[in-house]
Amino acid sequence: MTLVVSGLSMLVVLTGCRSDVLPAVFGLGSGGVAAYAPGKLPVVMAHEGDRLIGQSGTEAGRCIYENAAGRRFRADCPADYRP
Repeated sequence: MTLVVSGLSMLVVLTGCRSDVLPAVFGLGSGGVAAYAPGKLPVVMAHEGDRLIGQSGTEAGRCIYENAAGRRFRADCPADYRP
């Protein structure tokens, strides 16, 4: 039984593991590490055609919108918005 397990583990080693996790965990090669890039995130704003869903539960003065692609995002509520 141990011979079979050893053979399977050797087969995995010989064929090479294509995972990004193992190199990152064991410090082998490049584990999908990206360089740090300082900067600012863009300000998210609602545009014409975005649908207002409702007020954000976690940020005062912010609302949840849905764009044409169906993605939801948080942006400032319109000036005349009343929940």
